[in-house]
Amino acid sequence: MTRFSKPHLAATVALGLIFAHTAVFSAHGQATQNTFEPAYFAQYAPRTAGDMIAQIPGFQLKGADDRRGLGQGGANILINGERLTGKSDINGQLSRIVANTVVRIEIQDGASLDIPGLSGQVANIITKTTGQSGTWSWAPEFRERQRVNLNHAHLTLSGKHGDIAYTAELRNEARRSGNWGPETLTEADGTVFEIRDELGRFNFDGPGAVLDLKWAPNDDHSGNLNLEYNKFNSANITRSSRRAQTARGENLETIFTSGEDEWNAKIGADYELPLGSGKLKAIGFYRFERSPTRNAFSTFALSGQQLNGSIFDRAADEGETIARTEYSWSPTTGRDWTFGVEGAFNYLDIESELQVFENGAFVNEPLDGATSRVEERRAEATLTHSRALSAKWDLQLSGGVEYSKLEQTDGLSRNFIRPKGFLLATYKPDDSTSWRFKAEREVEQLSFFDFISSVDVVDNIDSTGNVNLVPSQNWFFGIEYDKDFGQGFTINLNPYVSFISDLVDRIPIGENGDAVGNVDSAMSYGIDFNTSLKGERWGWNGLQFDLDIQYRDSQVDDPVTGVSRELSRDLKSFWHARMRHDIPDTQWAYGGGAREFADHKGFRLFTTDNPSLDRPITYAFVEHKDVFGMKIKAELTNLINSRENFTREVFTDRRDRGVLDVTEFESRTFGPILNIEFSGTF
Repeated sequence: MTRFSKPHLAATVALGLIFAHTAVFSAHGQATQNTFEPAYFAQYAPRTAGDMIAQIPGFQLKGADDRRGLGQGGANILINGERLTGKSDINGQLSRIVANTVVRIEIQDGASLDIPGLSGQVANIITKTTGQSGTWSWAPEFRERQRVNLNHAHLTLSGKHGDIAYTAELRNEARRSGNWGPETLTEADGTVFEIRDELGRFNFDGPGAVLDLKWAPNDDHSGNLNLEYNKFNSANITRSSRRAQTARGENLETIFTSGEDEWNAKIGADYELPLGSGKLKAIGFYRFERSPTRNAFSTFALSGQQLNGSIFDRAADEGETIARTEYSWSPTTGRDWTFGVEGAFNYLDIESELQVFENGAFVNEPLDGATSRVEERRAEATLTHSRALSAKWDLQLSGGVEYSKLEQTDGLSRNFIRPKGFLLATYKPDDSTSWRFKAEREVEQLSFFDFISSVDVVDNIDSTGNVNLVPSQNWFFGIEYDKDFGQGFTINLNPYVSFISDLVDRIPIGENGDAVGNVDSAMSYGIDFNTSLKGERWGWNGLQFDLDIQYRDSQVDDPVTGVSRELSRDLKSFWHARMRHDIPDTQWAYGGGAREFADHKGFRLFTTDNPSLDRPITYAFVEHKDVFGMKIKAELTNLINSRENFTREVFTDRRDRGVLDVTEFESRTFGPILNIEFSGTF
């Protein structure tokens, strides 16, 4: 497998900077582009605002779905100068904005806006709805050893009635995937004692409906309402045929099935109005999710007789309610203040049941800590100040405090008070260059599932719930360099470091217990690099290259061995290179790309694991933009037969006491994938 090492990273970044310096002279005197009008996107025949955003050189879309509460900042997308409502998926919201309603897209610097927490490049999408319009898409997918997926489709409708603009969407996010291949079990001395032939099939359907309403009775008042309902239905099965190679191996057949029948609903609303010398904005959000799941693992003799098995059932109800108020005022030009207050109530209510196969039947087995309820009540207050220090410097400062109270069924209750805040500064020596500096004190969001015990039925590992878990906090420091050389050539370089306290990781409990817990301190650091390059400067009209690179490293003292290591299953590296050519004066386009990831090793009490790819995933596409008014894009993925590898090391005892016992190596192919997308507008 091709690995992305520190020397590779240094060479890549150095090459990019040399290329950038060289291009400074060739691009000297050329105007940069910060506003993109519909004519710029015409060659791509976009259907939605998401299609348009994807074609802006150097712009990286950043969502905010996993942030703690509504908070400050959020996604780096504005609609007519306003933040998106609630915590909906950013790609989903962009897909509901019909391209012909977009007047222009402005790329602005977050620190220069009067919106607390926004940093880096921000896309402000200016829209105007005058009539009714819509989009549709249907994307059948063909994969080896899988049924044809005919269920992936979207339909949106937008319009305006009086002072109310509306967008509605019906959709089904559907997947039919799978993989197959061998797994070998090897003793510490290298002897293969068992070979498994495995086949997995994974099916998912996610039908949903969304309604977005915006009411703007005048220029000073505006309100938004977002309603969303989704179902997530998954059904997965993995079959394994085990063949012994030595006396230690077994001749067995196993079946693992898992499934979920979830539904969830979301409501988000906000209203802004003038008050005194400023503006008052009230924001509300509510989400509820019901998720019954089942995981079952059974072992059979070659004769077909069931030997053993286990079933783990879990019914989870999750809820989140958030109310936020922001008051903003500007005493003088270039100076803005925002005071924000937020309250939230989150909960997770779980009922679990474990059954094991004994004497020819499944019987209930007690499982401590697997049925429980966790609640969090949280409040925060923040004060943010933005000002233009000069024609070249913008500054944003924010300080605040958060109070939270965690409670669980057994009566355990804990209170926390934590400071939070940030400093954002932007230096623009000229219109084409930006330097951004960020320092932030962050409080991360906990997963309440970590408070409650669970069972891995495949590996027969119990995960003990940890009622003493607290959210991790970190000091984040980052520098971002943006350069636009004109004619579609941009680079972005972003090194960063985080100093983490109360890291959430796996820790030992007692002699042989294994749970998610807190580690006192850790550090994470990395660098992101991306560049876009259009071919117009060399006469290759319609051609564009994009390259994204991420590299990350980290350091923490292993809570089991005490030895320094990387963060468990943290991203190590990722790169994605892609090309697109829209052939001038035709309706044809083609392109392709390659991408690859690598993660750091994962650590548990008795095991380590590491997923990887044996080679990059490659793809190619061809597109025609007008076939009886439709756009048709055919994309073939996995051209060079990449395989998904997984290595698991099992020790004779805890990793601090035992030695390597067994190495499991799984290598699965997933074959070529053909996706044909038909899309249009009306």
